[in-house]
Amino acid sequence: MRWWHVLFPPVVETPQGLFRPSNAVLDRWLPAIGCLVVAGVALWQYRTIGRFNYFGLLYLGLFIAPAIAGWRARRQFGRMGKPLVRIDGSEVFLSLPQNVRPGHVQVPLADVRAIVVKGTPGQRSYVFERHAGEPIEVRPGFGRLDARVVDFLQRAMPAAIPVNVQEPPTFLGSIRGD
Repeated sequence: MRWWHVLFPPVVETPQGLFRPSNAVLDRWLPAIGCLVVAGVALWQYRTIGRFNYFGLLYLGLFIAPAIAGWRARRQFGRMGKPLVRIDGSEVFLSLPQNVRPGHVQVPLADVRAIVVKGTPGQRSYVFERHAGEPIEVRPGFGRLDARVVDFLQRAMPAAIPVNVQEPPTFLGSIRGD
């Protein structure tokens, strides 16, 4: 285990999906220590000045909000937290999209005809071609995990749903007509 895995745990692959588990120690202790420090400073100010500083409530919110978000993700998705990619029996789940507001995309497998991965690694877009209706295009920000996500999708998707990777031609390849 490397030192940066304390702050950023490595991606874990399970048969259901790819997960980046959160560090439970930091998720619990960092907000708790931050809240204690802010409460201690507020109490000290109240005892020395005789007034309460309401900016302390803002600082408490800065520590409590990420803790609540982590708790909600753990409650909704389980011990591993929010998945990067998850495929269960009925749907495909992709997180971290840049062009979709709720922060994730869920597409039923029954509606998907094929998945087309377009673009170069690190700047890819995933197009879910559906049997009926408009295709759904998602541009996730996976970055260096992009190749691992594509590999997982190619292995884990049902055989009836192909995953095609289309990389754009290079500059010289476009001149040659490749």
